[in-house]
Amino acid sequence: MLLSNQPLSTVTNEAYKEKMAEFDPSFSIPEEQKIRTMIVKSYKYNRENLLNLLIQTAENVSLTIDFWSSRAKHGYLGVTATWIMPNFKIKDVMLENKYVPSPHSSKVIAEELNKCIKAWKLEHRITSITTDNGTNMVSTFLLLNRKDGCETIRRLPCMAHTLQLAVGKGLAPAEVLVARARRLIQFF
Repeated sequence: MLLSNQPLSTVTNEAYKEKMAEFDPSFSIPEEQKIRTMIVKSYKYNRENLLNLLIQTAENVSLTIDFWSSRAKHGYLGVTATWIMPNFKIKDVMLENKYVPSPHSSKVIAEELNKCIKAWKLEHRITSITTDNGTNMVSTFLLLNRKDGCETIRRLPCMAHTLQLAVGKGLAPAEVLVARARRLIQFF
């Protein structure tokens, strides 16, 4: 179900139960609530292991954050941590992907980011945070770095986003030429 993006209620579907009985009549299909419980236990176990790994191996962490809205206009904040392990291998993990209600201002983003940093015990370990060039993201760092006793966190603009903006501005004059060429072709 998880690998095929099926809802948990799939296990209550009669067709599913019949097909599973064909494969293995002795298999007992867990109820929807049991699957939910297993997912929560798995999440808690893996979160605890990841937190221990961060505490034990991550002296300096670089975060990447992105904020986006779904088609339904629900805002989500994604936070990824990257650090170098003692064996010099790069570790890159998704810490959070959480729903953030409106408004999606820099103040709200800074508050949610602070909650994330505290929840993952990353205070005084963050060397930089990479973000897009949105005004709310840029303003977030003014708020983050104003906190009493907080060292300055360096913001790195996302290279891909910066390049996309530059290419978009560079192609703007070409759009006028393309429109003229289309009109000319339609004329003939």
